[in-house]
Amino acid sequence: MLVNILREYNVNRIFMSCLGLWPFQPKLTKRLLSMFCFILEISYLPFEILTLYIHRHSGQMIFECLYQMVITAAFLVKLLNQLWNRDKFRRLYEIMEDHWNVFTSDLEVRILKSYSHISQIFTMSYSILIYFMMSMFITIPSLGPILLDIVLPLNKSRPRHIAIYSEYGIDQDKYFVPIFLYTSVMITVGMTIMVAVDTMHIVCTAHACSLFQLIGQQIENVISNVHNGDEINEVEHCTNVEYKVFSEEMIYREYIVCLKKHQLALEYIDLLNDTYKIVGISFSLLVAAVFSLLGVRIVYVLDQLEEIIRFLFIIAGALLQLIIVCYSGQKVMDESQNIFHRAYAAEWYKFSPRLKSLLIITLYRSVVPCKLTAGNLFPLSMAVFAAVIRTAISYFTALLSIQN
Repeated sequence: MLVNILREYNVNRIFMSCLGLWPFQPKLTKRLLSMFCFILEISYLPFEILTLYIHRHSGQMIFECLYQMVITAAFLVKLLNQLWNRDKFRRLYEIMEDHWNVFTSDLEVRILKSYSHISQIFTMSYSILIYFMMSMFITIPSLGPILLDIVLPLNKSRPRHIAIYSEYGIDQDKYFVPIFLYTSVMITVGMTIMVAVDTMHIVCTAHACSLFQLIGQQIENVISNVHNGDEINEVEHCTNVEYKVFSEEMIYREYIVCLKKHQLALEYIDLLNDTYKIVGISFSLLVAAVFSLLGVRIVYVLDQLEEIIRFLFIIAGALLQLIIVCYSGQKVMDESQNIFHRAYAAEWYKFSPRLKSLLIITLYRSVVPCKLTAGNLFPLSMAVFAAVIRTAISYFTALLSIQN
């Protein structure tokens, strides 16, 4: 089962399985792993609320707590979306497997493998980048002072800090190691959720793009066959009516197959949008909130290079999250729109009446591009990316004026 999926996307399966998010895992394994991840991530919220209460009169700590709560919410949104839509994701992966069994011509397999290769390169590059930034984020404030004490010792030890500050109701210096391990595991699991979900989202959208690409290519080939047939008739003055009817019948059947495959692609993209629309709207809002809160937080530590670097890692990660959501939506729109452009460029007056009717169906289906939406409110695109950045900057200036 899922032979093609496991062959092409095994790295993604491993990431999802580590979190209990792979729909085809044994039920007990799925429940235990996903429950562990959920409890671990949500366990940090009480400490954030306690910190917010204790430091409620400190503007600096308020912004510190708020951005941490937003990031925790982002982890939980992606995790809960996978759990809530588990059956839909299972169906989505089964459909992807079916596509590998339906689209079997040399051209189709070549295009599917090309996009699969792109998604796997992205998976490896993205996971390495995220884990590198996460490692720097965790180790710079905690292990950095220890290394400096060894390389450049002072009269007293440099203070160690946890990557994310919070009140635990205990002596943090005395229990530094347990707190460090807890926060490190919590951050690692959270970032693994991001890596697993984001890379699988890219896999699914890349697969959708490959479907539109190969269908557009096939429609172009069908149109080219019509033109070539007309040119042969004109050059050779073909009067064999039976040959012309047979040729037209073959082209008609080939076009019908293209339309059926186009319908499969449309059904797939509808299911894909249905599984990710909550994440789309949630992350558009959460990323804007992170940018705004972190912008104000950085103002407090402009004289602390270590803190600025730490916050820049978070901003870079948030930017990556937003780009993934928006660029994948933009790419789906562009590839689906290409089918319309290819059909529109056809010399329709050379078509037989029933081929013209199929061309009209193609134009009607593809005139409005397929979209991945944010909660069915607006399509995800690079225009949304720019709008979120502008909104974040405006909120940052507003919060900065309040802080002043």
